[in-house]
Amino acid sequence: MGTEYRHEVEAAIERRLRASGEPVREAFLYERVRADGVAVSPEDFVAVLVRLEVEGHVRIDPVHDEVRDPEPFAPRFWRIID
Repeated sequence: MGTEYRHEVEAAIERRLRASGEPVREAFLYERVRADGVAVSPEDFVAVLVRLEVEGHVRIDPVHDEVRDPEPFAPRFWRIID
């Protein structure tokens, strides 16, 4: 994944999480980012989320009930760290 492409995906994820004001289910977040015109595969999307988590920009919110989503999505809700 190229750096410019990754930055576009990161920016879209962060923008959508900030706009929501609450944790967003991983699969729904993916659909919202795609609706913004960002052409990202599900696998690349999850990889960018994990990278953002490692860098301390987002975190998983453990408060929600478990859901079942298709691979590669997991039953995770993501929150922006301000």
